[in-house]
Amino acid sequence: MGAMPERKLSNWVAVAEIISAAAVVISLLYVGLEIRRTTLESDADIQAELLSYTHQRRNLVIESGDLASLLTRGYADPNQLPPDEALRFQNYNELLYVAWERAYMTNAAGVFSDELFGAWNEWFISIAESNPEFVWPMVRDSQGWSPPFVEHVNQSLGYPRSDSRED
Repeated sequence: MGAMPERKLSNWVAVAEIISAAAVVISLLYVGLEIRRTTLESDADIQAELLSYTHQRRNLVIESGDLASLLTRGYADPNQLPPDEALRFQNYNELLYVAWERAYMTNAAGVFSDELFGAWNEWFISIAESNPEFVWPMVRDSQGWSPPFVEHVNQSLGYPRSDSRED
């Protein structure tokens, strides 16, 4: 008579273990979905920020009547710009690299996906390559950019390695 209750008890233990295992699997699926959702939100937030930088550059040219002329003269020969215009020229060109550094650093931190960074990186390279060759060195030497970012841009644009890093 004692064997019957033990068998029922072992059946209940087996059922409880199955339910427990199913709960663990469901919890892991939920965590995985939440991580995916958070990653997508993070990518969307960073892309919105990068788009803001690119729109800012376009709007500056559109809304500032003299900026297009200043950029044309600056790209032809920045040394001919008076100090106030040279500063505006410098700051305008820095906006591209500020956005590029933001994309690079968030990707390096694992916050911005490799797939999206790759697409943005190609776009940044295409814009930077359309500028005269003096623009990146001018911008690079004017800011305290992150050394890994400087090396990334140098490599992307075919410039020699900077002196800030040991070989």
